[in-house]
Amino acid sequence: MRRLAISSFTLAMLSVASTAQAQSSVTLYGEIDNALAYYNNVGHASLVTMQGADLTTNQWGIKGKEDLGGGFQAIFNLENGFDINTGKLRQGGREFGKNAWVGLASTSLGTVTIGRQLDPTVDLVQPLTADGYGPAFTTPGDADNNDNTFRVDNSIKYTSPTYGGLQYELMYGLGGVAGNVSSQEMSSAAASYTYGGLSLAVGYVFAKNDSATGVGTADQTQNNSVTPLFGGVAFVGSRMITHVAAQYVIGPFTANVRYSNAEWKPYAHFAAFNRTENFNTGATSLEYQVTPSLAVNVGYTYMRSSGTSSATYNTVAAGTEYFLSKRTTVYAIGGYSHAHGTTFSEDGNSIVAAGGSVGDLESSSSTPNQVALILGITHKF
Repeated sequence: MRRLAISSFTLAMLSVASTAQAQSSVTLYGEIDNALAYYNNVGHASLVTMQGADLTTNQWGIKGKEDLGGGFQAIFNLENGFDINTGKLRQGGREFGKNAWVGLASTSLGTVTIGRQLDPTVDLVQPLTADGYGPAFTTPGDADNNDNTFRVDNSIKYTSPTYGGLQYELMYGLGGVAGNVSSQEMSSAAASYTYGGLSLAVGYVFAKNDSATGVGTADQTQNNSVTPLFGGVAFVGSRMITHVAAQYVIGPFTANVRYSNAEWKPYAHFAAFNRTENFNTGATSLEYQVTPSLAVNVGYTYMRSSGTSSATYNTVAAGTEYFLSKRTTVYAIGGYSHAHGTTFSEDGNSIVAAGGSVGDLESSSSTPNQVALILGITHKF
C-alpha cells in the first residue's frame, strides 16, 4: 500500500507539473554580435577596431508568460544590454537597461505593460525601415530614434489586438516630479497596417528632459557629432519626433521608404545651441534574398538639419548576410557618408564644420567624408 501511495502521489505531482508547464513558460534568450571595423577617418586618423552590435545587438534576457484563463496572460520581460568587447553594461550601466516590464495580455482586449520599455514608433514603424540591416543604414546620430537609442522609464503602454491588418499602440511616461505632472513626461502613439505585401506605419514621440541635469523618462541621445550636445553635457529640453514608413515585399525583394522630422528644443540655452534644431530625414532601401542562405541589401539616407546650425548628410550603405544556420550569421557592411555645412561643438557653445558620419555608428569624421567597412558575426540563442 505504501508503494502504491507513493506511486500515486508521484503521478499526481507529474500531472500538476505538466499542467503548469502547459500554462506558463520562462525563456532565456539573447544575441551576440561582434565585428572588425575600419574607418578611414575618426577624429584625425584612420581606425581599425573591434566593434559590436553592427547587424543586431548584444543582449540577453528572460521573458515569460502565465495563462490566467479567459484569454488572459500575465507577461514579463527583463533584457540586459552589454558591450561584448569590454563586458561592461550599456544603457547607462543599467542591469536591465533594454527592457524591464510586466503586464497583462488579452487575446481580445490587447496588452498593457508597465516599466522601462520601447516606445510605439520603435515597435511599429522601425520594423518597416532599413535599420534592420544595421546602424550604418539608419539616421546619422539617430536624431529621430530610428535606431532605438532611447528607452522610456516609468511608462505605461497599451498595444491593441490586430483588426484586419490594423494595429496601434499608446504610451505615456510619468515624470514623477512632485507638484508638476508634466515635468519629465513622455507620450507616444503609433499605428501600422498590413495588406498582403504592403505595410504602412506612422507614429510620434514627445519626450521632455527638463530637469537641471537633463533627467527625463526618455534616455539621452549622444551618439556622434550630428546631434547637439553629443559629448558629456546633458541635453535639457524636449524632443518631438514624427515618423512614417512604408514597406513592400514581392517575392525575394523587400523595398522600404521612410520620412521623419525631429525637433530638438533646448530649455537651457547655450552660446550656439540656443533655439530649436530640426532634423528632416528621408531614406530608402532594397533587399534581395538571393537564396534562403544569402541576402544582399542597399540603402540611401538623406538628412538635413536646420536652426542655428545647418547641414546636409548623404549616406549610402550596402551589406550582405550569409546564414550559416538559423542562429548564426556572418555579414559584411560598407558605408560612405558626405556632410556639408555646420554642426555644434560637443558643449553646444560654438559652431563647427559638420563631419561625415555613417549612420548611427558612434564615430564621426574630422572631414566632410567618412568610409566604414565592417566584417562580423552574429549568434542568437
